[in-house]
Amino acid sequence: MTDIKEIYQETGTVVFDDGTSINHEGFLEKFRDFLKYRIAGETLVPGDMERFMRRTSAKNLKLLLDGKKMEGYLEGSMDKMLTPGQKLAIGVVVTMIFVGLIVFVVLNQQGVFGGNGV
Repeated sequence: MTDIKEIYQETGTVVFDDGTSINHEGFLEKFRDFLKYRIAGETLVPGDMERFMRRTSAKNLKLLLDGKKMEGYLEGSMDKMLTPGQKLAIGVVVTMIFVGLIVFVVLNQQGVFGGNGV
């Protein structure tokens, strides 16, 4: 590993122990080459991001972010909402319980269960 020997702030150059030097532009180029094919895209510095934003429409970016937000909301609320099938099943069970209670009361009034039939 090489260590930094000197830093020239006036020119923005860094000199290493082995005699090599690098400036800001050279560092960005080496950094981009190092990360090439390791991340998606090459928007690594604010200048590159501005260049990327000029090529695309702000509306496209807003639509993308709105879609991501809605997707996150739906994933978060998935366990909290009942599906239409679950609502229907609960309605059927409640209706069957009420019908069963009405049939029980009618049959009990007629004395089928050994009641007095008041």
